[in-house]
Amino acid sequence: MNDSELIALIKKGDTEKPIKLLYNEFPKIKANIVSSGGDETIARQIFHDSLILLVEKVKKRDFELTSKITTFLYGINRFLWKNELRKRQKSIELEWKDTLIISADDIDYSEEKEIRIKALEKILDQVSEKCRAIFELFYFKKQSMQMIAEQLSYNTVNSAKTQKYKCMEKAIQLAEGINLEY
Repeated sequence: MNDSELIALIKKGDTEKPIKLLYNEFPKIKANIVSSGGDETIARQIFHDSLILLVEKVKKRDFELTSKITTFLYGINRFLWKNELRKRQKSIELEWKDTLIISADDIDYSEEKEIRIKALEKILDQVSEKCRAIFELFYFKKQSMQMIAEQLSYNTVNSAKTQKYKCMEKAIQLAEGINLEY
């Protein structure tokens, strides 16, 4: 399920599935909080608060997502955790260390990366459903061409490889037409 589908469900008031999907991000967020002086209880509390805030923000009529929804969730968690650290009167040095850990290692966010992700999403929106399925199985789910051939009902592995090659050629052709501005 992509970000726009998650947002559409939340706006309709159907938050169960989006929250379940977003809950997959909890281990990363917990690791950040625990590594900077928190514990699992406070991590869970902050994560739940951030999910509530995310839902409230998304439900606003003028809400517009300018990054991935998970990046938005990380930002809310980071903000809430920094506030909690301030309440606990932790040192500024610890807050700075926490900021570096979250932004560099776990979020791994950069404007350049966000632009590339949006370009990739644009390309994936333009290729056929069959190509999207091949790319998802091969690149994201790391399945072998043998498994892909079986799942997508190709007669042979070579047929699946040929189709993947054609899909890649189409994606490259589409990528050449996208202007990446930094």
